[in-house]
This record gives sequence, structure tokens and C-alpha cells, in this order.
Amino acid sequence: MTWGEIKLTTLQKMFSSDGTSIDVNDESIKEYINSMPAAANEAVRMLVTAGIPVRNKDLVDKTEDTPLIIDLAEKHADFWRMEQPEVYLMTETDVEPYSGCELLGGRYLRFPGTAKGTFEYWYDAMPPAIEQNTPDNTEIAIAQEAVVLIPLYMAGELYKDDDLSTATYYRNEFEAGLALLKKPVTGTSKFTSTTGWW
Repeated sequence: MTWGEIKLTTLQKMFSSDGTSIDVNDESIKEYINSMPAAANEAVRMLVTAGIPVRNKDLVDKTEDTPLIIDLAEKHADFWRMEQPEVYLMTETDVEPYSGCELLGGRYLRFPGTAKGTFEYWYDAMPPAIEQNTPDNTEIAIAQEAVVLIPLYMAGELYKDDDLSTATYYRNEFEAGLALLKKPVTGTSKFTSTTGWW
């Protein structure tokens, strides 16, 4: 979903657009348009921190016998967090999980001296902030099932002064959608026979 589509959907929810495009010369919606980036950024951060992170990766080549420490926050402008390090040793024929790394201070990824080769590591990223001049064709880099909730949050925030009951309705829809996204998976695809019949 693009930034332009999010803006249009938000305006439609606030009954400020009944077309398929935004009239930038319409004085009645300029205040809404100007307030949209802040509301969108709030929604994105709520979605990401609620458990819908953006996953990014990078490669590092290590040939020395000394430990290597990567400052993830300094190297990656979009770095948000890394929990348990997820690192893989890349070979010509395979990808192997590598468990020898440590995460220090929530941002320093340490490879031991014994680690050698090409490694791929994954981290959780925060999408770039939306600005007033963000192009309408910019894709919002979060999961598609989450990005569709952004107009609900924006309409709820921007419509408070005009129609509190409608704004509250949209905020409740956003919260319900967020709860569904965070709903834990129940059950398992694996079972064990307790009767010994197989």
C-alpha cells in the first residue's frame, strides 16, 4: 500500500473525498493532509513495536582471527533492535545457522575470533519516517496485513475535533485489527502418540 493510497483511504473514511484521487487545491482538506505524516508515523511505530517488525539483513565477511564487533545502530540507519542473534554461515552450497555470536548492549553484534567466512545476520528495522514531502508512490515497508490498519488510526486521530464518535469508532477498529495481528498461534503441527498405536 502506498503513501498516496493511505492518504486517500483516510480522507474517504473522514468523508473528505469521494473520488479516486486527492485534490491538492482543496482548501477543506489541507489541514488534514498537513497532519497526516505525524499520525501515520505514530501508527507505524505502534504496529512495529506491537510485534509486526520489519526484518532486514546484511552480510559480513570475516577472515581475521580476532573478534569482530559490529555497531548495528551505527551501521544501519533503520536499526531498531536485535533480540536473540539470528546469524547464518553462507557457503557455496548451503546456509547454516551460526550460534557463536553475542549481542552486547542491545546493539553490538560480536563475532568470535574463531568465526570465519561470509555471514548473514538479521535484525528488526524501523521503517523510514513519513515526511510532508514523501512521494505518494512510496510503499510503506511493513507487512501488508498491518499497513491496511494505518488509515484507521489516522482517521481516528485526525477526525477527533470534527466527529468524536466516528473517530472513536475508527480507533476501536484499529485496536481490534492490531489485536488480531498479535493473536498468538494456537495448536501445533506436531503431535506425539501417547497410546503407542503407531
